[in-house]
This record gives sequence, structure tokens and C-alpha cells, in this order.
Amino acid sequence: MSYNKDTDYQAKINEAVKSGDYESAAKYEKSRNEKIDGENLGYEKTNKYSGWLDTTDYSNVIRKQVSSGASKGAVSDTLKKRIKKASGTDGLTQYAYDDVYDMAIRYIRGTDNFSYSEKMPEYKSSYDKDIQKLYQQLADIQEFSYDPYSDDLFKYYKQQYNREGKRAMEDLLGELSMNTGGVASSYAVSAAAQSLDYYNSKLTDKIPQLYSDAYERYLDNIKQKEKNLEVLSELSSDEYERYLDSIDLYNKNREFNYNMYSDSIDRELTAQKREDELEESRQDYEYLLKKLSDEADENSRKAQQQEYENALKKWQALGYLDAESAEILGLPAGLHTSDYDYKKAQQYKLYR
Repeated sequence: MSYNKDTDYQAKINEAVKSGDYESAAKYEKSRNEKIDGENLGYEKTNKYSGWLDTTDYSNVIRKQVSSGASKGAVSDTLKKRIKKASGTDGLTQYAYDDVYDMAIRYIRGTDNFSYSEKMPEYKSSYDKDIQKLYQQLADIQEFSYDPYSDDLFKYYKQQYNREGKRAMEDLLGELSMNTGGVASSYAVSAAAQSLDYYNSKLTDKIPQLYSDAYERYLDNIKQKEKNLEVLSELSSDEYERYLDSIDLYNKNREFNYNMYSDSIDRELTAQKREDELEESRQDYEYLLKKLSDEADENSRKAQQQEYENALKKWQALGYLDAESAEILGLPAGLHTSDYDYKKAQQYKLYR
């Protein structure tokens, strides 16, 4: 026995419903129905909350079926179970025709196939290669060092100072030799050598300036690359912003087209839902009509039975069959209760 005969299950049901605990209400209702049957009580059984005993999440089942490409028949069968569970269960009726219903109907009718012809914009940077190249160049820059003998400007100055020093040495040597009758004295040679050393020292004095100039060029080169990188990055950023704008416009256009499509589907779904509701109402109406007709037939049968029994009683009381009773029984008037036909009429009553 799964019920307690001393428990007021209806009170338990009311208490559970009041607190919103429909699952407990369903269990109490089941126990109440079992108690009515088990104790032969005259109360009417109910099934207002029985749907809560079905723990299947039909919404989740439908979503999985749709996402996995299940057959329309399978989705339809699940939807029918969901509607039956929701529409016939207090606390679940709001789920009979909700968004899951709409999704399932779209899938079943093959209308959930929105497509948008415009191709989604793709981002492809026009500056990415140049930016990556500059990044690599900056990464590859070596620490500054200066070698004057590999500096073209130093080589130029060296040639220039050597030429000027040699010329100055030759001019001085020639001038001093003229004073000695064309013979270069040791003084003249020494003075000419000093003149050459002077120009060599001027070349050496030029090295710090050349170093500074080279270092400035080194820094300028880095700054220029960084500036170029900054410019290209800004251009790339502007290009990406334009891409984002194009994506935003694409999404807006797609959303607009989808909303138009969705509105048309919603109108179809509203019409379909109305048809379903009308069909459900028609079935309820036909069921009610049949119930009323069956009740009327039963009442008519009972009235005829009572009329037949009254006619028999009257026949027995009078001892003969009067005209009114004869018409009801379908027998000739005047028959006595001892006649065979009276016994037949009583037998017929048993099988009506």
C-alpha cells in the first residue's frame, strides 16, 4: 500500500500548490487516487498535476533533436508529448505554446532555413606585411658601434686631407728648397713632414664629429622606423575600424532581413497556433457533445426502462393490459397477467 489511509491528501495537495511545489502536489495526488481506489471512497479522482511525475525534459530533447538534424516525425512526436504534458498539467500550461513550440514548428515545417545572400566582410590588412617587416627591422638593430675606417665619409675626408697635406708638404718643401739653391735641407724635410702631420691630425680631430654624426644617423634611422611603424599602425587601425563598421552594417542589414523573415514566420506560426488551438477546442467540443449525447441516450434508455417497468406493474395491478400500457409494451390491449405474453414481457425487461 503506497498511501496512508489516515492522511488528508487533498489538504497536502492544496498546501503544496500554495507553496509552488507542484512535484509534491503530483505525488500527493497519486497517493490520493490510490487511496480512493484502495478504500473504495466515493470521491472523484483527479489528474491535474500528473504531468509533474513525467521527469522528461521535452524542451531539451527537442533542442537536441533539432541541433542533431533528427527527422521531422521524431520532433513532431516529442512536441506532441510536450504539449500533452504541459496543457493538461496545472503549473505547466504556459509551456504548451512557447518559444520551444515555435522552434519545433519551424523545424517540422521546414521554415527555419533563413539565408542571407550578402557575403560577410573579411578582414585583410593592407599594412600587415610592412608592419611586420618594420618590427623585424627594429628587433634586428644592433647596439651602436663606430668604425671610422668603414665610414665612407671618413674615407672621403682622409683622401681630402691626405691630398691637401701632401700638397702643402710639397709646396713648403719646394719653397724652402729654393732658398737653399734647390737642395732640400734637413730643416726643409722636417718642416714639410710637420705640415703633413698637421693635416693628419686634422683628420684625426674629425673622428669625434664623424662618430657623433654616425650616432645621430643611427638614432634617426631608429626614429624613422618607429615613426613609419606608428603611421602604418594608425593606417592599419583606421582600416580595421572601417572593417568593424562594415561588419556592423552587415549585421544590421542581416538582422533587418532576418526580422522581416522572422515576422513572416511568426505570422505563420500564429496562424498555425490558432489552428492548433481551434482544433483542440473543436476536439474538446466534440468530446463534450458526445458526452452529452451519451448522457442523453442513457437518460432516455433509463426513462424508457422505467416506463416499461411501470407499464408491467400497472398490468399486474389491474390484472389486464390497458390501452396506454399496451402501446408502451407493444402488445395487444386486454391481455391478462396469466397470459404467456405477460411472462415474455417480464423476461424482456431483464435484458433491456
